[in-house]
This record gives sequence, structure tokens and C-alpha cells, in this order.
Amino acid sequence: MRREIVGKLGYSLRTFCRILEEPGANPLREDHTRLDTAVRAAYAMPKDADPLAVLLALNLTLAAKEKASDPITPPGLPLPESERAGFATTDCITVIES
Repeated sequence: MRREIVGKLGYSLRTFCRILEEPGANPLREDHTRLDTAVRAAYAMPKDADPLAVLLALNLTLAAKEKASDPITPPGLPLPESERAGFATTDCITVIES
């Protein structure tokens, strides 16, 4: 959406972001609200929690685990490989060499 609006209207990124400061409903604010809701759900964040504080605390926890050589589950598909099958499909775009 950002590229579409910025390109179509010739906005700078700052001008684009000012749309969020304008009163009333607009598609960008609605997209931000949906994104905020998805992030809060992904991190099991209470609605009144400060997202930056939650993510900083998580980062500090993971940094301490890493420093202690404790295992950290990376983002992405679950490990081990045998558990990935339920998440993978064959319906994807492929490059056809010419």
C-alpha cells in the first residue's frame, strides 16, 4: 500500500506517514490497526501493554540465552524437519528457465 500511495501521489515517506496523523478513517490507519492486532496476537501481548517494552524485554531475554549458549528457537518453520511437512505445500511459483 505504501509504495502505491507514495508512487501514485509522489509523496515523500514523511508526507505519507502524516496521513496517520489526520483525523478520521483512512485505509492506512486501518492497515496499521490490523498489523498492530496481528503483532499483539503473535506475541500474546495484552492490549494495554507497551509493544516496544515487550519486544525489548524479549530481545534482552533472547540475548541472555544466546550469551549462555542456551538453545533459541529461530523464527520460521518448526524444527525438526519431520514437523515441517504440515506447513509445506507444492502450490508455489516456479521459475521456468528459457
